Amino acid sequence: MSIKMPETLERLVLLDTELRKDYGRTIDDYIGFYISFNNDEDRYYCTPNDSIVFGRTGVNGDHFAFYTFKGSTIDLEEAPIIFIQPMSFGNEISLVARNLKDFLSLFVSLREIYILERFRFYNNKMDFINDYNENYFTGINSRESDLYFFIELLREKIKGIKEINDVYKYITELRKQLKLEIDKEWDI
Repeated sequence: MSIKMPETLERLVLLDTELRKDYGRTIDDYIGFYISFNNDEDRYYCTPNDSIVFGRTGVNGDHFAFYTFKGSTIDLEEAPIIFIQPMSFGNEISLVARNLKDFLSLFVSLREIYILERFRFYNNKMDFINDYNENYFTGINSRESDLYFFIELLREKIKGIKEINDVYKYITELRKQLKLEIDKEWDI
């Protein structure tokens, strides 16, 4: 069965092509992942069977996927986004966004995707703010002009990308509202 790429990802692919052609850069240079739609080679032992991979980071097998709730979510534009990290034994899968546009909106708000892996460590909003300021702020600040350029292009090419004012609240509420039904049948 052929799986149709959602429109938002199609637009991201076009943006990646434009960046390569016009600037010699890629989506990975800005967001931190390579687009890789439904490629079986990007799946790992812990990738849920009912997920469709759309991007890989190139580090430790980490990848992002659409989660389909055992195939009941047919429109990938509406599918939740999970972050799979094969080397995070016991915590391989994290729910990170309600859908792809929200995932990109989180990037616009945070300017970094790897902080999404750390939400399980935060007991409250101050833990999140402190970790962001201590471990991410300086690196993000040093790339601010590149990020500004990319975010403007992203917003121009993909309508509906917006800032999420309270990322901590968004993630904690999302994880209360959506429960993943992951079958952990793998051996580590």
